[in-house]
Amino acid sequence: MADRKRMKIVLGTHGRLGEELVKSAEMILGKLEGIEVVSLMPGMSFEDFTCLAEEKLAAAHGERVIVLVDLLGGTPSNVFSALTRKYQCDVITGVNLPALIGLYMSLDQGKFTAELVDEALSLIRESAVHTNELLDT
Repeated sequence: MADRKRMKIVLGTHGRLGEELVKSAEMILGKLEGIEVVSLMPGMSFEDFTCLAEEKLAAAHGERVIVLVDLLGGTPSNVFSALTRKYQCDVITGVNLPALIGLYMSLDQGKFTAELVDEALSLIRESAVHTNELLDT
């Protein structure tokens, strides 16, 4: 079994999206542990966001980290991607509620980071559905 204390999920998002995703996931799963959020707020400088992101990664102290960000090419994505040169982490864009819940639930299954990254990417892809086609309308 993977030790949840040895794996961390960090959400890097515009505004309070990451915080609200965590709250929504907690409505379904209960209290989540090992998840950090870095929010890019209006008026925040690139440098200030970078400092906050680096603090979260530095605090991991060798733990495996998967960073879920909202938008490819946005500040959270760019900052965390640049920080992969200094910190051991994987950055995945397109965070959504199913991906966060699925990734969190997978932490206790003893999977390696590469497997978790693949699973998160699959969850993101599979969670987008045109429901009209499902209902044949």
